[in-house]
Amino acid sequence: MLTRLGTFVVRFRLLIIFFWICLLIPAFFGSTHLHKVLQGEVTSAKGGEMFRQETLINQEFPEQYLYNILIVLQHAKDPVETPAYTDLLEKYMQVAEDFEGAASPVSYKQDPSMLSKDRRSTFVYIGLMARNYKDADVLSGALSEKLRQVKIPAGYSMQLTGGPLFGREITTVSAKDGFDTEKKILPIVGIVLIFAFGGLVAAGLPLIMGMMSSMLTLGILYVLAHFLEITSLSQNIVSMLGLGVGIDYSLLIVNRFREELFDKGFDKETAAIRTVESAGRTILYSGTVVSIGLFALLIPNVVFMRSLGMSGLIVVVMTILLGLTLLPAVLSLLGDRINTPRRLVKMATEAWGQNRFWYKWAHYIMGRPLFFGIVSISMLICLSLFTLEMRLWNTSIRIMPDSMETKQGFEKLLEIDGKYKFAPIIVTFATKDKSPIWQEKNIRDIYGFMQAVQNQEPIASMIGLVNTAQPLDSHFPLYNTIAGYGGIANMQLFQPGFSLPYISQDESKAALMMYHNWEGYGITESGADMGTIRDMREFRDKVNTHFPNLEILIGGMSAIPVEMQDAIYDNFPFIVLMTVIVTYLLTMFSFGSLLLPLKAVFLNLLSVTATYGCMVLVFQKGFAAKLLGIEILPEALMMVSPLILFCLIFGLSMDYEIFLLNRIREEYDAGASTEEAIAIGMEKTGGIITSAGLIMILVFFGFALARLIVIKEFGLGMAIAIFIDASIIRLMVVPALMKLFGNANWYLPKFLDIPLLRKALKD
Repeated sequence: MLTRLGTFVVRFRLLIIFFWICLLIPAFFGSTHLHKVLQGEVTSAKGGEMFRQETLINQEFPEQYLYNILIVLQHAKDPVETPAYTDLLEKYMQVAEDFEGAASPVSYKQDPSMLSKDRRSTFVYIGLMARNYKDADVLSGALSEKLRQVKIPAGYSMQLTGGPLFGREITTVSAKDGFDTEKKILPIVGIVLIFAFGGLVAAGLPLIMGMMSSMLTLGILYVLAHFLEITSLSQNIVSMLGLGVGIDYSLLIVNRFREELFDKGFDKETAAIRTVESAGRTILYSGTVVSIGLFALLIPNVVFMRSLGMSGLIVVVMTILLGLTLLPAVLSLLGDRINTPRRLVKMATEAWGQNRFWYKWAHYIMGRPLFFGIVSISMLICLSLFTLEMRLWNTSIRIMPDSMETKQGFEKLLEIDGKYKFAPIIVTFATKDKSPIWQEKNIRDIYGFMQAVQNQEPIASMIGLVNTAQPLDSHFPLYNTIAGYGGIANMQLFQPGFSLPYISQDESKAALMMYHNWEGYGITESGADMGTIRDMREFRDKVNTHFPNLEILIGGMSAIPVEMQDAIYDNFPFIVLMTVIVTYLLTMFSFGSLLLPLKAVFLNLLSVTATYGCMVLVFQKGFAAKLLGIEILPEALMMVSPLILFCLIFGLSMDYEIFLLNRIREEYDAGASTEEAIAIGMEKTGGIITSAGLIMILVFFGFALARLIVIKEFGLGMAIAIFIDASIIRLMVVPALMKLFGNANWYLPKFLDIPLLRKALKD
């Protein structure tokens, strides 16, 4: 198959090059406009209790707004009663009143808790008439533009914050971080490539392929984002994998082409075809292994993870397609011009290619296999032990860069109102017999449930259909006059001006908001909120029989980490098992060995746990945190990081082992002994793997310096994993263990040796 593909590519090389160039035009447009259609941080778990409750509120409570904008105003000296302050506040209120798609704004005049104790800071709450995140994003963008047109007098400060604006700013920051990272690392990567190849042309091709795979993928995402929810962080994953994997695979192909052309003496067309046959098989297999892990990210029903998995899959597929078609087509045209300028290539060859360093290194390790095997594996186990101390949390705006306006506004909000009423726990009640929720029997049941919750959980206050701070009997006069909704106006409202914001249109459902008292915001508080929601749901399930007419849902924004954790880690064991088994079977039939894939899977798992351990040292214990520009130490890893890093690392960590083992197997099949095949294989791949590993480390570490903590975790995790794989595992563990295994390396029981399958994988 690959021989036919290589022949086709060489025959129609001009058409293939023209085809890819034409694709770049719309891809460039899509990549530069992608940030406009990405949907922020869509982190909810579809199908969970919170998702069902959100759907219920959107359908039944038209006066409840799940999305909002908050205007935060502050003056260093003047209180809100100052004429200039009052005038400014009224201007903002008028803009909101005139904006179609915004609810009537709420200020401290309706809710005194929206004013600071010194009366110099306040905020305005504006609900958005949006029933999904995409509509809220559009409305928030348009409204914020109009609000910014209001001239701010000297001495005043104004920040806009709120969920949709936070998502918008995350999109902007992540895009800028990706662009800035590429500007910094691409020149360094170019220098490394020049040192690796010696030639400017040979060095430039992998760089171009990496950039092309990223741009083409971003163009595809631009189209998909019009129909699917795609997180803004997808563009960072695309940049990381596109540059890292794209350059990695291109290095292998260019290196093999030069070997076929110069060392073996084939003409440029034949050399290109043979390159597709050999190196093409390696990148096809390697890309398949990487894709297995990325495909696993599609299993949890979490939009954030699925969009990252889909983006990663597209960029890997695009990299493989470019490596199997465009790059060989270009190489078959260049021929020996790949070594331009020749003097530089000659100098590099004399410097790096004469002393057979990797051949000698392999024999050195194989001369002491037990020692190096024990030492290297012990090092990885020691790092892995820190994984036992891993703590997880859900990210928050407080851990974001200080430069973000939405964070600055949020910090001031907490200073004004420490109850953090902007993400309450929401409890909804629905009568199973469709009777009005305000009837006495239903009020008694709701009050009884909430009173029992209040006795168990640290709830500061509640707003809605009932309030346990007031006696039960005080509720009945209110609801006994419900006819014509005359009595409901006396309810305590968070959004004054609406008649029934906490009762559904058909009157059979009600919503209630619960608040904690917050003294800070971090692991302790986040964990407390998660614990409260879990405890409330568990308690509800136990006492459901006491409230037979009520269907109770417990959610709100605070439930996001709970449901994400469940969606992710309920599937984690299955994902690990599936990835390991599929990778093992694929490797077993490809290499024709029972033992080699077992070793590879074991070392991959050890590489993952060792990476986790290093992450714990940095993000929990603060080791080298300052060097990475971490402003606030999270003291935990993000909830999504372990699974995402496993899926990314497990595939990427196989890359260099696949490159090495494929070459060792090739030499063994050609008649070399096992020990000699290992030495020659390391000699042939040593320089290119070292260069590729260094480039991938540079690319991933560049993203570890980004401002967003989640990108830092992904970038650093992958950089550490590649370093472990390209150095400790490839340089010491693989040759040591293969020496110890001897001929057992190639053992495959006859009932598993399926000639047609092995031939298909090999071809």
